[in-house]
Amino acid sequence: MQNFGQNPRTSILQELSNGNVELGEAFAFIINDMVVQSGITNPKAESFDVVSESWRTLANKPEKTADDIKNLDEMFKGEVMFLAESYLLYMARETRNLTGKIDYAQYEAYMLKYRFGRYDVMNKPEYLNKIKVQIRNAFNKISAHGEPSGDNLIDKKDMAAYIYALSTKSKRDDNNKFLGFEINGLIKPEDYAVNENNLFQPDDNLFSVKLRIAYKVLFSTL
Repeated sequence: MQNFGQNPRTSILQELSNGNVELGEAFAFIINDMVVQSGITNPKAESFDVVSESWRTLANKPEKTADDIKNLDEMFKGEVMFLAESYLLYMARETRNLTGKIDYAQYEAYMLKYRFGRYDVMNKPEYLNKIKVQIRNAFNKISAHGEPSGDNLIDKKDMAAYIYALSTKSKRDDNNKFLGFEINGLIKPEDYAVNENNLFQPDDNLFSVKLRIAYKVLFSTL
């Protein structure tokens, strides 16, 4: 994987030529198919498995050692980072961005074309304005990884936190008290629909919390 911080134009071109964008492209099509225009779950959509078969085999091991748990954590973070870089590369290719960081105008153009384009929103002014507000809310959350403010750019760390957050499920007790997050690496359509709805809202909500935690888990020791 290339370092976007050094010679970003050359780095992006090399990544695109190496074909690492293909996983991100597949991911984009699958998650866009998970929801219909209104954001309701598409009953015909497929789930997306972020982790490899080897990770899942180890995760299903009945009695895991301390090394097993450490390996699971490292493998999961590696899978998330690789997918995040590939997805960001795909977005960069589609928006003709060669910096490795997506600004709002590029993110909006991408979302209008690939998330909402099939619904002919450009010919529905009132609906288009509503969608743009949702897109702005999503961009603000992702680019600041759930914090109140950020640099107004989505880089590979922001995208990794987003992928990590999508790959977790909330755990609650019998009284519906929030207990934390469960990691299984599988993004299901019904879960994605809930996360996307939260992402599109302006308030600090559960997905904002997931983004903040994900960023700290991935990068707090760096």
